[in-house]
Amino acid sequence: MIIHLASEVTPFYKRGGLGDVLGTLPNYLSDEYPNIVISFYYKNRMIELLNSEVKDKFKIEIQEVDYEFEYYHQKKEDVNYYFINMSDSLLFSDMESRENDSLNNDDDGEKAYKENFPYIIYFYFAKAAIQLIENLELSPEFIFFHDWHVCGCLAFPERIKNLNANSDCISIILIHNYEFQGDILPDLLHHLDEDILIELLPIYKQYGIATFFALAFKNSDYVATVSETYAKELIQGILPHIGLKFLDLIKKKKIYALPNGIDNILWSPKSSPFIKNLYDIGSYQIIKLEAKQELNSELQFHDDGKPIVLLMARLTEQKGINILIDLWGSEKEAMQQIENLLNIGIKLVIYGRPSGGVTGTIHKRLMLAKEMFPDRFNYISHYTEEKAHKLLAASDIILCPSLFEPCGLVQMYALAFGTVPLVRSVGGLRDTIIPYQLNPELSTGFYIDEFSHENLKKTIQEAVFVYQNKKIDWNGIIERGMAKDYSWKSLIHHYYSFFETIRQDSKKNKKVIENEIA
Repeated sequence: MIIHLASEVTPFYKRGGLGDVLGTLPNYLSDEYPNIVISFYYKNRMIELLNSEVKDKFKIEIQEVDYEFEYYHQKKEDVNYYFINMSDSLLFSDMESRENDSLNNDDDGEKAYKENFPYIIYFYFAKAAIQLIENLELSPEFIFFHDWHVCGCLAFPERIKNLNANSDCISIILIHNYEFQGDILPDLLHHLDEDILIELLPIYKQYGIATFFALAFKNSDYVATVSETYAKELIQGILPHIGLKFLDLIKKKKIYALPNGIDNILWSPKSSPFIKNLYDIGSYQIIKLEAKQELNSELQFHDDGKPIVLLMARLTEQKGINILIDLWGSEKEAMQQIENLLNIGIKLVIYGRPSGGVTGTIHKRLMLAKEMFPDRFNYISHYTEEKAHKLLAASDIILCPSLFEPCGLVQMYALAFGTVPLVRSVGGLRDTIIPYQLNPELSTGFYIDEFSHENLKKTIQEAVFVYQNKKIDWNGIIERGMAKDYSWKSLIHHYYSFFETIRQDSKKNKKVIENEIA
């Protein structure tokens, strides 16, 4: 049995790629293992999707006070999903999904990842998750902790080990984004139980600070991340992450690469539930052109044959928004940057939640650009899956100018939809895109060499030149991309190989112990 712990799961709740992964990966692993997902219950977001009453209630002692928890259960395909709630029905909601803020329509592309809420709540969830596993008498061979939000469970390493009735339960930290580590600030330590402090204080003593990831690295059995290049970048310490001081904890364990895949049924132009005319590698030229014409009409763009360029992401520094538009200079300079890109001969669509919300600089400047260049530029800040599919079908090019990228799913979605990716050669972007600049015959996209506006502009110019003047080359890029298979079905073997490695390690360790006893 495999248990996954995560803060988001599609379709129940999604902030980004983590939700997509948890909504698909367990389904594919369930071909070989029973899979269970345990996550937070966000009342207003989930109440309609779950459409069920509380399954059961239980109490947990926290600092000598009994707190009541409850959980909801739903089985979808072959996977069982459990969502834990506390007696305060909006406690987890306000912490992670920010439902109250969303009601004010101030959706912030980074808000769920900021650490300005009481981190202690994550330890409440950790205790509840472990208690739920014990109450249900589950017996996992492997338990995955997907990112820092759920790593509070590793404050109880012995309880984690004992979850398996037959042998030690293997704990695996899967890093989806090391930029966010979950700082555990010392001013609230007196709110924590003694058993948690026993695990945290040695970290404070050595580093002067502790994080949920540091706690997890200290006590987990294995550490993995979601692309080969990102694993190498972590080990080499070349990422722009604050807090790489904990790398020595990671390096005590080998970092394995478990690449993300995509749902090639949902995210496919052959079977998408959201686009009107389905298409494949044999019909994309006609159908994508029709979708493009419809988008031009919807956005009131001139239908002049110029390529539509899409940026679809959380609008944050990590995703490269600040090399697209100047966030620190004047509005005039920012608008000049947008105009310079448009003058290359493109129409530009920005689609995603802005960091800072609707009162922040990103939103304000993109709204101004929308007013200034209405026939060539559009900005949409409210994300829906339906709009994402329609934009992918209608666009010619997608931008992924990330400062760093652990894996990235958008570029793989774009390949499937016949939309040419322009990506930075970092992390999972580097692993999934072959650049035209280096190998035109095998290429599936273009590389943005440096994290700068000038290099972004240069790469767009290169792509537009090929689009306008080398149609055979351009169609070749599209068709090779559409032929690529980054589905979970083709990548799930990485997990099975990893499990076999763990078993071999266990045999070696057992033999060493037997020899020492002898």
